[in-house]
Amino acid sequence: MENDYYEEQQVPSGILTGIVFKVNPGSDTEKLAALTINAVNEVYDPRLGLPNPTYQCSTCGAKNLKGCEGHYGCIKFPCGILHPYFLAEVAKILNKICPGCKSIRQKRVKATATSENGAPVGCKYCLGSSVFWYPPMKFRVPSSKDIFRKTSIIVEVRDKLPNNTRRKPYKADLAPDYWDILPKDGAPEDSSAKPYRRVLSPAQVHNLLTGVDLKFIQKLIPDIESLFLNCFPITPNCHRVTEVCHAFTYRHKVAFDNRTRAYRKLVDFRGSPNELGSRVLECLKTSKLNPDKLSSTESAFAQKKKNDSDFISSGLRWMKDVILGKRSNHCFRMVVVGNPNLKLSELGVPCYIAEKMQVAEILNRWNSETLKTSVDLSLLEKGKVFVRRRGDLVEIRRMTELEVGDMIYRPLSDGDTILINRPPSIHQHSLIALSVKVLPVHSCLSINPLCCSPLRGDFDGDCLHGYIPQSVEARVELKELAGLDKQLFNEQSGRNLLSFGQDSLLAAHLLLDSEVYLDQFQLQQLSMWASREPLPPAITIAPPLADKDGTRTWTGKQLFSMLLPRGFNWDHPSTNVHIMDGEILSSEGSTWLRDSDERNLIQKLVEHCQGRTLDFLHDAQEMLCEWLSMRGFSVALSDLYLSSDPHSRENMMEEVSFGLQEADETCNYRQLMVDTSRDFLAAIDDEENGQSIDIEPVRFCYEKQKSAILTQGSVESFRRVFRDIQNLAYKYASRDNSMLAMFKAGSKGNLLKVVQHSMCIGMQHSLVPLPFNFPHQLSCSSWNALEKFNMVQMLRDSQFPASFIPCAIVKNSFLSGLNPAECFVHSVTNRASSFSENAEVPGTLHRKLMFFLRDVYVSYDGTVRNSYGNQIVEFKYHVDKGSTKGEDKDHVVGIGGSPVGSASACAFSEAAYSALDQPISVLETSPLLNLKNVLECGSKKSKPNQTMSLFLSKKLGKRRHGFEYGALEVQDYLERRFFSDIVSTVMIIFTPANYKQKGLSPWVCHFHMSKDFLKKRGVTVNSIITSLRRRCNPTRPGSKANIPVLEITSDYCPEADKQTETHCITVSIVASTPLKVVEDMVIPFLLGTVVKGFLEIKKVDILWSERNTTPRFGPKSSGELYLRVSMFSRSDRMNLWNLLMDDCVDIMDAIDRTRSHPDNIADFSCIYGIDAGLKHFLNNLESAVSDTGKTVLPEHLLLVGNSLSTSGEFVSLNARGLARQREIASVSSPFSQACFSSPGTCFIKAAKAGAVDNLQGSLDALAWGKLPTLGTGELFDVVYSGKEHEITKPEDVYSLLKNTVSVKQSVKIDPPSNHYQLSEKFGVKFTPINENGAFKGLKKLEHISKSLRKFLSVNDVIKLSQTLRNILYKYPINHRVGDRDSSLLMMALYFHPNRDQKIGSGAKEIKVGHHSKHKDSRCFILVRNDGTIEDFSYHKCVHEALKIIAPLKAQNYQSKWLKHGDRGES
Repeated sequence: MENDYYEEQQVPSGILTGIVFKVNPGSDTEKLAALTINAVNEVYDPRLGLPNPTYQCSTCGAKNLKGCEGHYGCIKFPCGILHPYFLAEVAKILNKICPGCKSIRQKRVKATATSENGAPVGCKYCLGSSVFWYPPMKFRVPSSKDIFRKTSIIVEVRDKLPNNTRRKPYKADLAPDYWDILPKDGAPEDSSAKPYRRVLSPAQVHNLLTGVDLKFIQKLIPDIESLFLNCFPITPNCHRVTEVCHAFTYRHKVAFDNRTRAYRKLVDFRGSPNELGSRVLECLKTSKLNPDKLSSTESAFAQKKKNDSDFISSGLRWMKDVILGKRSNHCFRMVVVGNPNLKLSELGVPCYIAEKMQVAEILNRWNSETLKTSVDLSLLEKGKVFVRRRGDLVEIRRMTELEVGDMIYRPLSDGDTILINRPPSIHQHSLIALSVKVLPVHSCLSINPLCCSPLRGDFDGDCLHGYIPQSVEARVELKELAGLDKQLFNEQSGRNLLSFGQDSLLAAHLLLDSEVYLDQFQLQQLSMWASREPLPPAITIAPPLADKDGTRTWTGKQLFSMLLPRGFNWDHPSTNVHIMDGEILSSEGSTWLRDSDERNLIQKLVEHCQGRTLDFLHDAQEMLCEWLSMRGFSVALSDLYLSSDPHSRENMMEEVSFGLQEADETCNYRQLMVDTSRDFLAAIDDEENGQSIDIEPVRFCYEKQKSAILTQGSVESFRRVFRDIQNLAYKYASRDNSMLAMFKAGSKGNLLKVVQHSMCIGMQHSLVPLPFNFPHQLSCSSWNALEKFNMVQMLRDSQFPASFIPCAIVKNSFLSGLNPAECFVHSVTNRASSFSENAEVPGTLHRKLMFFLRDVYVSYDGTVRNSYGNQIVEFKYHVDKGSTKGEDKDHVVGIGGSPVGSASACAFSEAAYSALDQPISVLETSPLLNLKNVLECGSKKSKPNQTMSLFLSKKLGKRRHGFEYGALEVQDYLERRFFSDIVSTVMIIFTPANYKQKGLSPWVCHFHMSKDFLKKRGVTVNSIITSLRRRCNPTRPGSKANIPVLEITSDYCPEADKQTETHCITVSIVASTPLKVVEDMVIPFLLGTVVKGFLEIKKVDILWSERNTTPRFGPKSSGELYLRVSMFSRSDRMNLWNLLMDDCVDIMDAIDRTRSHPDNIADFSCIYGIDAGLKHFLNNLESAVSDTGKTVLPEHLLLVGNSLSTSGEFVSLNARGLARQREIASVSSPFSQACFSSPGTCFIKAAKAGAVDNLQGSLDALAWGKLPTLGTGELFDVVYSGKEHEITKPEDVYSLLKNTVSVKQSVKIDPPSNHYQLSEKFGVKFTPINENGAFKGLKKLEHISKSLRKFLSVNDVIKLSQTLRNILYKYPINHRVGDRDSSLLMMALYFHPNRDQKIGSGAKEIKVGHHSKHKDSRCFILVRNDGTIEDFSYHKCVHEALKIIAPLKAQNYQSKWLKHGDRGES
């Protein structure tokens, strides 16, 4: 604070509305420069600011960086150069004009090129010459790897020569004066120049552009002044100079970066302009905002600089640290521990941290005593304090110097609000506002353990960041928006955010057991934390605590009921839970306490008592933990044995052994049923000669681990059987087993871990390919036998696999111990489960989603909009709750300014982070990568394979197994079969007779095929020959075959006749061809021919869809078969779907085209429309999220889909897709796009176009000190309708009296007692009015009556009189008037001149009776609360009302109706 006082400066302030990007021209550079650099050592001159060797800025005299932000310098060039940023634009301009007459080519072509006398108009470069040839010129930027070549423009002659000169030398064809349009600028000639190419200098480019229409140039280069550079700016020293400490002398020295070295090369430069341009480009490349990915032409330059950290540092990192990062003195960071004694809404802060942190508070009468005490303590300690008064820091040394309105900085104290978060903040609930509790500790922060759930943390060294709000507005916002009592529901899934913790959950599980009883002493001890009095003792049968003295007992359910609030009712049929008036009548288990698929107890309590749920959780935590301490709970080694005696454990292990044997056999059977095992079984069948199959275990294990499909089938089969083995733990475990108790309670562990520790490890399989395989039995002898088998297979099989997907069953448990082989297998398979390779995927998805959704909010008109361009994303942010009670189903979720986009992005990022628990495996689809692929499905980036989904026609369900046979038929028809897949033997036979008789090549190719194999694959010899001839036909469209002419037949083959089950296709070569060409070209070409199916279809898989379908024919099913077609994208991706449909013409009856679709969402939208594409995207997204094990609310799914398709097409989830959306919406936002990706490229592109960024997004506003236009800073416009003010219509007296002199406005209403309640058949109950309320209402009436004449007319009062008269004669004598009439009479009674005496203790009801003095006259009888009665005349009420509105009319009314005194009728 003292430094701020001495160094505070008056800085001009203003409101930033936008940023204009442009390339700095030379004139502005010279104006900003404080120094012109003339020598090399002036590049880091002290006049450019700090740091420098003199430790003082020579320009402004500052001695530290806080007082000087640096000054710019300027290097003047000896000659002008072309700006490196505009090379491509200049080349484009020159290609569109004629270099001779400077006319624009497009306009010249359309216009009639004739003059007045009919002669053609144009120069020799436009029209040519009959004598010499003037070909068109082509200007381009060289793509050479040489960085010096990239800073110039090359002009060359186009390759299109006249037909009569094609055979002439190129040099002789050009006119002698062809290059004369390029003036000599005095620069040395380029040694590499060729006759048909020139390298242009900046002067020559300037000469070519001179005379060109400026408007045409400005279309590509808006600011023409920045096209050429005459000087270059030098950034201040603080941007590129670092002060470091010497390792030995401890003296400070100045270090320079590469940018400073590049500047030195520009000073006093002597060379060609193009070389100078290359050095300028080098300076620009060494910027801190350099692109993250360099182009191929810049790779050589980047390779030279790879050791320079300044060059290869990410521009995004610099943007984050310097531009987006904001430093604050009111924050801290510490390790957090648990403290159950704290309330859930409290944060324990060490006292020394609280003393250092300051809170700004304005002195007023309400807090003067507290603040003066704090100031007094500071004066005693320091002798002075600083307060801020009218924007300036003022030093205070005496208490009398304080003034009301001073901003005092006091230490942090109890009750202050503080914002905490645990990084990474992947969801909104990681930001919580808690109340400070200063503790006498010095180690770390402390929170209640139940708060770990929203923070996603624990106490193993996690750190919390704390931020102290400094304004009243910020504190109010934190309490109302980020308070823990305001975040009881998870915005991701809609379920409760807080729940019981580990110890409290375990205690609740044990307490709710039906055999738990408590005596009176225990109940009294535990009732200290209860919110209600103890319940009566339980009525039980022979309770275990009852003794001879008849001790009273209470059940555990009764103790837990003491925590529940009264009036709380809940039924949970699935767990037999019934709670009435806060008492648990019955319950089973404890799953209803924690998260489940249905609503749990905490969620129901939140709906019932809202913020009081925090008190319930805190009280329950203290009571349950105290009861658990009284009861005692521990985990011992005996719990690992599960069974209570050795005999039971022996039986359990015997059942486990039989179960593992059954699981092993099931895996083997599953392997034999897989389609890829057909060849393996066929080979075994031949060896066994039809006898029973007896497969060697080593060979069977080897074949299984070669294929991922076989391994996956074995793993799935083992899991099904292993579930029965896991259930043995419930069968043999004792009732008091502590490990199972924790598992059942849901506090720690899972059943698989218990089984692995106590019974067996089970199957261990690798998730990634490994260079070795596992034996069937995990022992040393089996491992040696496997090694011998692998050696034999490696020598016998030429296609020995390079990797395996090994799996093995570990039969021992951790309790019994593992042998070396089992220990190795367990270690290798678990190490392969690491997710380190994809750990960055959730963070990348979160960052991309936030850039797309950060600025999406709910506007005050109910629409969902984007801050950029105020685009409408959704017309209404709502959720269909699916209510069945008849209420409105469209439940509005967001309020005005609510940042729903950020909430949706956090919901999906949290699901992605949770998917990291499921490692990436080659055996099954990764939920994380599946979610990533769905979210990025809008990308138009070409991929090697594209997939399509084909659904089968419902007509196939008419016959049994129709869908299965139909799927196999479609698969066999579409899937391609190469000639190499069918051929078993290839031979080249030398046939001299073939050469002598037919003149063909003596080398004849023979291809042998098995007849049985052809029959199984559904292929004939004739179809194969037809496919081979079609491919070898050189006249076929698109044919690129470069092979000799072939004759393909199925003639006689002596080798094939020896084997009766073999077909042979012979291929003869027409021309004489060497044997090497036949081996290397002809045979591989023929083997690559597709003989069945289609070339573009790579693979067809038959899959199962879990979507609910109800077929018209056959039994109902929960899903259906469909085919996924993988297509090879050689051609345009947009034509692949049409190509597939053309291929399926012959089998279209078996396919349902209405439901078949491409899997890529961009292709889907192009074919079926954006609405159908959105539905398809939402279905895929919901399925991908459910695979991660998380739940995301429907509104988040819909918002993400609408945000990605708000432009009318699905865009990719990357920087290109974001730029595409902004381009369609005509929104310029280069700053936010630079924060997303490639800041240097974004800024350069924006500067060249002269873009203007209005800083509409929240990220822009926070970076530049503005208030974000969402949340509490959301702005709205007051729209003027244009209608003029109209005269107010006359008010109805009844509506006026109800609105102005209503019971709610004039009197205080007491709730009706049971004594005054009437039967429901009389309608609405009458509410009695007490005396105090009447007097308050009368005082209000005095103010209201002054304005009555503005709204009431005489006719209204006369109408009131007639209505009251009708009421008087409407009811019989001694009958109570109705509720509506009674309310009108009470309103009229307030005009009575003696209303206080009439109302008395309060009105109970009004009757119709006779007047006390005039028995023949009717009047109204008021029955008071004390039972007394009082009559009143409505005429006097009307008379007093007329006195207020029309006094003259009141006299006439009095003379007419009140001449007989206080008579009811007359």
